[in-house]
Amino acid sequence: MKQLELIELVQQHHPDMGYTEIRSALNRAQNDYSARTELLKKTYTQTSVAGQRYYELSSDILKITRVQINDVEIPRLIGSPIIDDDEFDNTDGLTAGSTSSNERYWYIDSGRLGVVEKVTNAITRDDKTSDYQSISVAKEMRIYAIGQGTDFGTTLTQESDLPTQFHEALSHKVISDGYLIPPAVNVDAHKMFYTKYMDMVKEGRKYARSNYNQTGFIRQTHF
Repeated sequence: MKQLELIELVQQHHPDMGYTEIRSALNRAQNDYSARTELLKKTYTQTSVAGQRYYELSSDILKITRVQINDVEIPRLIGSPIIDDDEFDNTDGLTAGSTSSNERYWYIDSGRLGVVEKVTNAITRDDKTSDYQSISVAKEMRIYAIGQGTDFGTTLTQESDLPTQFHEALSHKVISDGYLIPPAVNVDAHKMFYTKYMDMVKEGRKYARSNYNQTGFIRQTHF
């Protein structure tokens, strides 16, 4: 469905809402639907830098699902790799007296992707000890993630990146939310359209678990 069609569906219930307000609400609904269903599976590729631990992530990543280095999947590190991790960031080398075991891991820290390798001899600095160091070689990294769709702009013929059969879910969400805003408060109508929205969320989740896949760029939140 085109953006204009979604706007018209919303205005049937909320005629006082203008295009700009509805467009912003549709973008929020699309982000919510993408996060709940994990429909937009996307891939981001970059090259690691020897001695660099942290890598900035694209602003539209919702969730990272897995990371590969040179086509080999590496596990996610559960918890923080060291105490006071900032003391061992990529600015101070982290190589003295350590030998890489080639066991590599990824984790999320303050919205950044951290990539480390385990060392056979623990690193100690200022009474702090770490069993990990920043990755020591340049490698191709492939990040698999759940992303959000492209925001709606002023082009009224624009369509959501979501599969076509789920486009109407966005209007259900906007209509539902609109019925909680004075003076249009109508709790029964809100519940009815929210139920329709959540029914389409369930369908979207089922579809996402099938063979559906889509490539592109991605957005980050904590997870």
